[in-house]
Amino acid sequence: MASTIGGLIVLFLLYASGAIFLTVMLAVGIAWGIRWGITWSIREISKDRELEAWLKRIRSASEKSDP
Repeated sequence: MASTIGGLIVLFLLYASGAIFLTVMLAVGIAWGIRWGITWSIREISKDRELEAWLKRIRSASEKSDP
């Protein structure tokens, strides 16, 4: 009886540790994907001079309106 309970405990611990590892790896993958996507987007936006000038105008207008 003890070996069966011990086996079940080991099986549960292996399952739980595998699930936690998979969850952490999935979270890291999603975080890297978001970071890469944002970095790529910023690089593409910085190539557009018209958009950059428009953003600077908006920023300077908002700084002037702040008390």
